[in-house]
Amino acid sequence: MKIYQQSPELKIVFQQQVDRKVRDRRQATYDALGGGILGDFGAMISDFQQLGNQIKGTMGEGLISMLLKALPDTWAMFNNALIPTASGKLTEIDHLIIGPGGIFLIEVKTWKGSYSAYKDKWKRRDRHRWLPISDSPTAQSVYHQKSFNRWLSQQLPSFSPAQDLISAPVVFPIAKWIGTTDCSVPVLTNAMELVQVIANASPCLNSQQVEEIIDKVRNCSAIATSKPTPKPVKTITVQSKPIPKPIKKTTPKPKKRID
Repeated sequence: MKIYQQSPELKIVFQQQVDRKVRDRRQATYDALGGGILGDFGAMISDFQQLGNQIKGTMGEGLISMLLKALPDTWAMFNNALIPTASGKLTEIDHLIIGPGGIFLIEVKTWKGSYSAYKDKWKRRDRHRWLPISDSPTAQSVYHQKSFNRWLSQQLPSFSPAQDLISAPVVFPIAKWIGTTDCSVPVLTNAMELVQVIANASPCLNSQQVEEIIDKVRNCSAIATSKPTPKPVKTITVQSKPIPKPIKKTTPKPKKRID
């Protein structure tokens, strides 16, 4: 397995995007709690929770990355790959794998416990109840798949449409139990299953095509998301001359005749 990196500039743009999202989330938490000390405390708790999720996610992604390195050098991997979306923003893919068997956009979820899904609608088990989850991991993978297909078709028109080359599995490496029905993308319950799926994929790309796709991902650049603010147009006030009042015509009085 060959490991590639994208440009640092692209990562800076994405980090700015993440920072804006974090600020918006903190402000929403602050406002929801009425501001003041309580709002600050709630925002701080939210930051700690987000940090914990990031640490768990990084550990899970590291495990998957280590196992994927066992694939032969005909395969290439980008960790935390960034791809422009239709809206002009960047979306992050945990592991982007490119090789003879196609393109794999891997989403890693380090969720503990038991989960079920029906047609991309997810629930988690809380004792004897099943509670709905707002952020669907399979729906997120579908979004990645569509975004990458759109982007690659623009970069390499010869691959358009490219959806037949792209698979977007979701992997749950530490979940206790996963049950799914009719989800839009494959759902895998352990890392070794993912490695086998990739290794057994039917060949669909030659070495030149693999290199072309790798080159486009490596040199991916961010798309400007905002239009430049137009310069204010100066208004010139033209002072007009006052319109003279019309002069009233007076009819001369007839002269008196003196006999």
